[in-house]
Amino acid sequence: MDSESRVAKPFRSLDELYNSLDNLKPWPKIIKLRESAEYVYTTNDMRDNGRIVQLPKLDRDQQPRTIICHDLKGGYLQDKFIDGSPAYDSYLFYHWSIVDIFIYFSHHLVTIPPYGWINAAHNHGVKVLGTIITEHTDGEHIWERILSTIDETKRFADALIMLAKFYNFEGWLLNVENKIKPDNIERLLYFVQYLTVEIHNEIPSSEIIWYDSVTVDGNLKWQNELNDENKSFFENCDGIFLNYNWTDLTLENSKKLASRTERIRNVFVGLDVWGRGCPGGGGFNSIEALQKIRKHDLSVAIFAPAWTHEYFNGESFQQIENIFWAQLSSLLYIHVPIYDNEHFTTSFCRGSGQYYYQNGIRNVEKDTSFYNLSWQQTQMSVPATHLVFTYQAQKDKIVSKHGDKIEKNNGNIYETAFHIIVVQDKKINLQKKYDEDDKVHHVDYNDEFSYDGGGCLELSTTINNLFQSYHRLLLIHLEFDLEIQIIITHKKKCEDDETCIRDNNINDGASISPILIVINNNIRKHLVPYKNISLISKWRQSHYHAKNIKTINEIGVIFSPKGRYYIGKIQVQPMSYPQ
Repeated sequence: MDSESRVAKPFRSLDELYNSLDNLKPWPKIIKLRESAEYVYTTNDMRDNGRIVQLPKLDRDQQPRTIICHDLKGGYLQDKFIDGSPAYDSYLFYHWSIVDIFIYFSHHLVTIPPYGWINAAHNHGVKVLGTIITEHTDGEHIWERILSTIDETKRFADALIMLAKFYNFEGWLLNVENKIKPDNIERLLYFVQYLTVEIHNEIPSSEIIWYDSVTVDGNLKWQNELNDENKSFFENCDGIFLNYNWTDLTLENSKKLASRTERIRNVFVGLDVWGRGCPGGGGFNSIEALQKIRKHDLSVAIFAPAWTHEYFNGESFQQIENIFWAQLSSLLYIHVPIYDNEHFTTSFCRGSGQYYYQNGIRNVEKDTSFYNLSWQQTQMSVPATHLVFTYQAQKDKIVSKHGDKIEKNNGNIYETAFHIIVVQDKKINLQKKYDEDDKVHHVDYNDEFSYDGGGCLELSTTINNLFQSYHRLLLIHLEFDLEIQIIITHKKKCEDDETCIRDNNINDGASISPILIVINNNIRKHLVPYKNISLISKWRQSHYHAKNIKTINEIGVIFSPKGRYYIGKIQVQPMSYPQ
């Protein structure tokens, strides 16, 4: 395969698109979109951190949905390289469990989602859409050509369907940000209808989303609501992405109109994380807009969440990313990927790292930093709820909740159970409240070493009480014809080599091997390993037999005594031999 086929790129004109259709460059095998269960969870039921609780299942079809629309510096940065890049500190997204649809956005005519994004999203059961955008006078000329005849209209729609099938993604966001001649509106509506119907025939899981821009009169006039000016487009596709300058009244109007055809879930209200005209002002205060949206039971389209990387120039990115999504998590829903008689394995690698590890050893053949979203493993299902703000203030009101004075500035201050966070302009200062992370019971990600990939999970257990030391890791539907075996690769953080030698003694395995918790609906099993194996670099492997269980809905662990532990890999597979 030549080097040209190893880069994802958009099509900048109709001629470039049409001339390329007979010579599209194939990519390596793309992961198929994973099915998800018909139910979801809410993080509101997970706030009792450290305790095992039965989580209610909610009908997925009755809950509002979530889109993220990824916009970062024009797109096609380090993510365009199909074989990856050494730029390990590039933007990542790994909160897939709380997202239904991922849109890759850029300002080119036809934006193809890059290979790595498709694989990472599909592995977690998230649909991927590309973007069609036209703007200004050039956009007017493009649509005059597309809508000039029925054949030209079908030609463009058929090309978009072909691209989605060829590159294995699920559809398009249609963003027409230019005027359309009134005589061409009926043809534009036909295009939307034809594209939607035909792509459904070719790709059963596909979706076409219309952006709130052009009205039914052909004017470029954002409505910020679903109304008579744009409902004809909504009625001919799968959903509408509303512009960001809405109010409580326009949300109410949108809900009323959509409810007439029972399509409330198909109204995606725009939330601009950069805050441009959006209620709440975006950023860490994006929760204000989301609360208003969910109050009306509407879906949300979160635009440019890569603000967490771009605004702060990549500084402390993964900490900021976790803090940002923790604020929204209570109003998002966790969907559940299905594994039917599939061996399940994850090292929790996020698709980047300063080094690449295999079986606990740095791979000398890959002894460089890496960024490759296709290498991202299945991520934790549960957002970092311990990072929800406990206090925040602005400008001259900046004092900590404890009354301790902090230097006044024109920024904001936030507190979590973990941090004091001061934001001033585009600078952020994350101050830990404690010298050690293990003052707060939580799970974090460690990128300093790994068992497989570029990082591993780091778990802090803060209390010597098995009933308050639970770490929920995966909400998942695993089903096998045979009884199930789970293998966990793990190790404990040791203060000195003597402690490590003692704790990793194979005969003393119970001292650091986790208790495995598996849940199947109302059945909960507390499992201890039937076998422990010492591995290299102080890693050890614990094997568990889930007797009389062939289906698992939740996986978690309890480590005791209190301290810091690492999980490098989890494997779930059918038992292949009797015990």
